[in-house]
Amino acid sequence: MDNDATMLQFDWEDVEGATITAVLAEGARSVSDGSLMCAEIGLVVGAKVVVIRVNDDTDELIVTHQDFATSGTAWQPLDQLEELVSRTLGWCWIGRNYRGYLDTFTLALDGIDPAYSFTGLASSIQCARVTPIRA
Repeated sequence: MDNDATMLQFDWEDVEGATITAVLAEGARSVSDGSLMCAEIGLVVGAKVVVIRVNDDTDELIVTHQDFATSGTAWQPLDQLEELVSRTLGWCWIGRNYRGYLDTFTLALDGIDPAYSFTGLASSIQCARVTPIRA
């Protein structure tokens, strides 16, 4: 896998099925329409963290799996996504916009149904819940 050409910088199967023990963020804020924006989001799984961050120059998302260390960072609990704690990571999807930028990352919890979507927008990450449309 050429990590320069993809947002996902590791093999997702390394974390699929892992239990999320904490959800943290850097630079979390509410914008004028009330939506949540963050500079970085961390899903803690064991001694590591899945980090979703945005490239400030392109608004593309980068997703890494790295050792978890809180010292010297600005990580804060992300109460708005607390419902992810104790859930298991399921499948993930990578989205490319019509201009070719990898700016959307979607993940499932406890299986294969998309549940949360993260989009790079204005050098931040916009967070959204994915809700199925019922017939």
